[in-house]
Amino acid sequence: MSYSLPDPEPEVERPEPQSSWSVVDLIVLGVFSGMTILFLPLTFIRLWRIFDPDLKLSELTAVDQVLLQGVMNLVLVGFIAFLIKVVHGQGFLKTIHWFPNHNFSTGFLIAMGATLAISVLIISSFFPPSESPPIEKLLSSRTAVYTFAIFGIGLAPLFEEIIFRGFLFKVLFDIGGPAAAVPLTAGLFALLHIPQLWGSWAGIAMIFVVGYVLSLVRQRSNSVIPSFIIHTAYNAMLFGVFALSTFIQKGVR
Repeated sequence: MSYSLPDPEPEVERPEPQSSWSVVDLIVLGVFSGMTILFLPLTFIRLWRIFDPDLKLSELTAVDQVLLQGVMNLVLVGFIAFLIKVVHGQGFLKTIHWFPNHNFSTGFLIAMGATLAISVLIISSFFPPSESPPIEKLLSSRTAVYTFAIFGIGLAPLFEEIIFRGFLFKVLFDIGGPAAAVPLTAGLFALLHIPQLWGSWAGIAMIFVVGYVLSLVRQRSNSVIPSFIIHTAYNAMLFGVFALSTFIQKGVR
């Protein structure tokens, strides 16, 4: 009596796993960001009126505005961490692709950031705005320049890269691939800086180009660390040149 093995079951084509990130996540983040922009400044003013009862939003100093911007960025990053870890049950660093970079050397990334800053300054000089943009009006004192420089170099690149090239890039990439992630994150990055650069259309266009380069590097390296290094070097060069020119030309005290 002979026995034979049963015929193997036909292979069933298994559907590819669906992405855990969707348009719903973008909507949730968008709604939360809008509510933060609307209500956080009002809360900030109410708290600050404990020390200055007559304070108005339009009267915030440059230092106050930097502090408010830092709090807003921290709130958004905290909400993103909540979405990643609590809502989706994923690792924060893994989701934003905070991975070691093996594609670009640190020296190359720093040089790239500095070159971008110099290029932006040179190109923007050929298209001067009719009036000084808001950010230049704010930087009218030594304290304001130092405060903006510390925040712009030490904190803003980290917060903004987590938000744009970390979380938003990941979600947009899952939804539409690099064709959606690269230009859309660049556009949103430029949109964030419009209030600071209002009136300087060349500056707004250049910040879109900078955002596009950062997003492209994020895609090519599969890591947010290279774009963070470029962003930090870019801001450092920009603030260094601006501070030097301001102190020389206007004699800021």
